[in-house]
Amino acid sequence: MNIKRINQMFLITVLISLSAGLMPLSRMFPDYGVRLLFSEILLSAPGAAWIIAGKRNYAHTVRLKKIHGSTVVLLFLFYISIMPLMSLINAISMLFVENVTANTMQQVVSGHSFPVSLVLIALLPCIFEESVYRGLFYNEYRKVAPIGGIVLSAFLFGIMHGNWNQFSYAFVMGVVFCLIIEATDSILSSMLLHFFINGTSVVLLSFMDKLSARFPEEMSQALGEAEAVTKLTLGGILRTYLPMALAGTVAAIVIYRQIAIKEGRLAAVRGLFKRGKTGEGTVAVQPSGKEKPPVARLFSIPLIVAIVLLLALMVVNEVMI
Repeated sequence: MNIKRINQMFLITVLISLSAGLMPLSRMFPDYGVRLLFSEILLSAPGAAWIIAGKRNYAHTVRLKKIHGSTVVLLFLFYISIMPLMSLINAISMLFVENVTANTMQQVVSGHSFPVSLVLIALLPCIFEESVYRGLFYNEYRKVAPIGGIVLSAFLFGIMHGNWNQFSYAFVMGVVFCLIIEATDSILSSMLLHFFINGTSVVLLSFMDKLSARFPEEMSQALGEAEAVTKLTLGGILRTYLPMALAGTVAAIVIYRQIAIKEGRLAAVRGLFKRGKTGEGTVAVQPSGKEKPPVARLFSIPLIVAIVLLLALMVVNEVMI
């Protein structure tokens, strides 16, 4: 699969998603959970079709390999460490745009049992989205430009969410997911990290639902106080979130290094950041004077068209909120 074809696949994915947005999904699928499942299937359909049509091995294509059991524990600690940074980014973004996903997730959790909610919000996205954005897009882009591939695949992951609030932290998490894959040489690690993030939201929302049922007045007051926190000024947000975000990020870097050491990938990660190197530490082909530089070769007309369409949609969505 070359860059031109994978960019065409992204454009097809965007066109399918936009076409679905014109359909009366709320009437077709009154259940929020079914609607979420439908969107995940649409997202993965072009990539799945490419793998099946070419009779390709899924595990080899998306870079699915075993990791050490202790690495799973380190990944969970890494997740805990990185979340304060995500909270900071989310809080800052909400100074300018509205959080449009909280209500949808609440609807899914409230309308389904905990196991079903966990599957819909955590398990399926961690498999489908990672297989597409990291397994197909990033793993192909990295062959041309490792760092450029990280940034571009994370950017596509962010804008595909369709709103500026989710884009802000999805982009950062997209970068983190790629780096985690490089530290382990396996997409299983980013799937686990993705599951931890979404799964925690399910646990918290389910817990809040139960508390609201038992202590309605107390929870109403607590939610009111929490809403007041979201209305902080930039200075208030920095004072509230920045210390933990800085401490957590330092801890995450230390844990990340331990993950790379445990999986024997420290040299490969270091090579990723050296000019002219690929993620495997081998010298990349340098372009001649007539060739495009590596990062430029990641782009093609289909990709540019897809990006313009998604950015326009995000602007329209923000105006309509």
